[in-house]
Order: sequence, then structure tokens, then C-alpha cells
Amino acid sequence: MSPMKLLVTIGLWLATAFSYAQEKAVNFQNNLTWAQVKEKAKKENKYIFVDCYTTWCVPCKVMAKEVLPQPEIASFLNDKFISVALQFDQTKQDDSTTKRWYKDVKQIGEDAKVAAYPTYLIYSPDGQLIHSMVGGSPDAKSFLTKLQNGLDPKNQLVNLRKRYAEGNRNPDFLHTFGLALLQSWDGQAPEVLNQYLSTQKDLLTKENAEFIMFATKASADPGFKILVDNGEAFDQLVNNPGLSRMMFGRIVFDEIVLPMERINGKKVERGGMITYTGEVNKSIDWNDVYTKLKNAYPSSADELLLKAKIQYYRDLSDWTNYTAQAATYNKQYANNHYQIMTYANDVMLFANDKACYSEAIQWAKPFATGNDASNNWYIDVYARLLYKLGEKEQALAVVNDGVTRLGDKAYGLKETQEKMQKGEL
Repeated sequence: MSPMKLLVTIGLWLATAFSYAQEKAVNFQNNLTWAQVKEKAKKENKYIFVDCYTTWCVPCKVMAKEVLPQPEIASFLNDKFISVALQFDQTKQDDSTTKRWYKDVKQIGEDAKVAAYPTYLIYSPDGQLIHSMVGGSPDAKSFLTKLQNGLDPKNQLVNLRKRYAEGNRNPDFLHTFGLALLQSWDGQAPEVLNQYLSTQKDLLTKENAEFIMFATKASADPGFKILVDNGEAFDQLVNNPGLSRMMFGRIVFDEIVLPMERINGKKVERGGMITYTGEVNKSIDWNDVYTKLKNAYPSSADELLLKAKIQYYRDLSDWTNYTAQAATYNKQYANNHYQIMTYANDVMLFANDKACYSEAIQWAKPFATGNDASNNWYIDVYARLLYKLGEKEQALAVVNDGVTRLGDKAYGLKETQEKMQKGEL
């Protein structure tokens, strides 16, 4: 073969390979405006897929790197959808295309009630929001199933809501609707799932336990008795030791302690985040609180009082007393990793006292070190506490070890690593 023919052959091969690669990537069309996206979808009779992400969201990065590029996902999206990937936070590094989308992103977020990330929105070809999904998926197969469900009229949230409003309370329907609401982190999920659970004879199945985990918000809910009487069995089913006690404590706080801890206090839950409104009662009578807890839950009153005090000092931003109460709780009761690390994270974020940092380091260390430590967040919290304490070399060593062991799964740790290396934390 002549050199010229060889060059032509190579050129054709590279062009084919490039074209193949392009076909296997999701064709995000952020170069268009939102109006143009809707116009194009209507003209081509395609659905619209919107990937709502933020620059700080680790699951967003995992999905963007490991799931969305998979051939079966890219092929399905390119065939059925006009797709855009929209950044929902604003940074100094944003390019002109990202900035051009600011106004539309704000409106889309408000209209679709986007409160957590990643969120995936599906619009009909005529531009109507028909389905939404929140959170990442472990693999391409499970995400593809979610996308396919989003195109099935029987599973679309817009149609499920209509059937529910019309009075459908069939258990199978409640199950389907509850799952769809759960996937979208919709605030109506507990209402529907609790109605479904009330139809079940056995609540201690794996699926029902998972529904209880998301739906049980009050002592009147079907799953509350499971938390109280069968906590260990529940924890095993959801593979989360101590979760039943944590959920039980939160419900008791909301119903008994909150009215005493805050003046006109109310609980607000949005996007998985819980906040409380109302002025903190600085004259709270802890004896009165304890009496009410003892009357309602005599065997758990001491633990519940201690957790109430932790929340109280958090609300007052009294991090010295917060740390002291959390330390006592961790020694006497804590058996849930997430709860312990939440206390450590609060100290890391808000305290300004080395004694607090030293205490919180002891809580975090068992879960953030060793060959079995695989949770990015646990490692990050522990390392940042060390850094704030002044142990900067040790902090960087912890992060370096985590980045090395976790590799492509390190994500947020890599950002912490870069900041520590530059001395910017």
C-alpha cells in the first residue's frame, strides 16, 4: 500500500472511530437556549432530558463519569431525548455557556422544585414536565430502567398523581406511586408509602423496611412500632446498625422536645435536609422535658434527653457544650456511624476551639482510618479536623492515603488534597 493510500486509510479509520465515540457519548446540547431545546424537541418529537447538577456534588460527578457515558445510556438518550446538562450552582470559574443558562436554570429549578442533586428531569415533546428522579444509580442497567420507566405513561409521576387524586388506593398502585415519589425525593412519598404499609401484614421484609426508613416521620406512622419493638431486625434489613434508634430519637424530639425547645418551633424538611424554625427557648426546663420523656418512653428517657441537649446546644451555636454532650452520648449510646460522624462534622464546620477538635477527632478516627475506611466523607471530616487542630502534615497524609486507596472513587478527597497542598483550607 502506498504512503498516500495508507494516510487515507488511517484518516478514514480515525474519522470512523471519532464518529463512533461521539455516538457513544450523550449529546448534551447546552449550546442551545431552553426555548430552542423545547422547540427542537417538539419538531423532532423527542423527550427532553435535563441533568441537574452542581460543581460540589460528588454523586453528580460519579454519574457523569461512570454511568452516563455507558454505551447503552448514551444510545438511549441520544435516540429518545434532546439532552442538556445544567449547573445549578454558580462559581467564579463558570464559562460563558454556563452563565448564559443562569436565568433558565433558576426558573427550571423553581418550576420543578429541584432541591437535591443530581436530579434528572424528563419533559414531554411538548415541553411539559412528566417525571423526575433524584440521586445517582449504581450502574447503567439500573439507570436505564429508571429512564425507561420515565417514558412509560403507567409510571410517569404526572399520571400517577392524577390517578391518586382521583382516589386510587389499590395497594399495587400505591406501591408503584410510592416508588416513583421516592425516586424523585418528593415530599408526598411518606404519605403514600405509609398508606401502602398500612395494607401490609408483614412489615419486616427488606422492601417494607426500606419504605419505613423513608416514610416513618411520626409516632402514628405504621413503621414507628417496628422502630421501637423490632429495632435490631429493622437495622439488619436495611444494613444500617443503630438507624432505628436514630429515627426513633428524631421523631420523639419533633413531637415532645421541639415544642419546649423552641417558641412556635416547626420542622422544615427539604431535599433530605432538616431545619427548625422558631426562637430557641433559652429558659428551657430540662426537668420538665425529662418528665415528659419519662412518661412517654420510660426505658429510653435518659438517652432521649441527652440527644435533645445536643440539638439544643447546636441550635444555640454553643459548640463547647455541644461537644461535651455529644462526647457523652457517643460513649454511652452511639452505635450508628453516620450519627457519630454527623457530630464530628458539625464540630469541624462550626466550632472554633482546639479542645473541641481534639474530642471530635477521637470520634472520627475509627471510621476514617485503616484499610477498611472507604467512605470519602468520613476520611474528609477526620482529615479536616486534624488540619484545623494544626496537625497539617498528618492531615495531608490521611488524605493522600485515602486518595491512593480509593483512586477514581476519591472525588471530594482530591479537592481537599489540592487545597491542603496549597494551604488554602
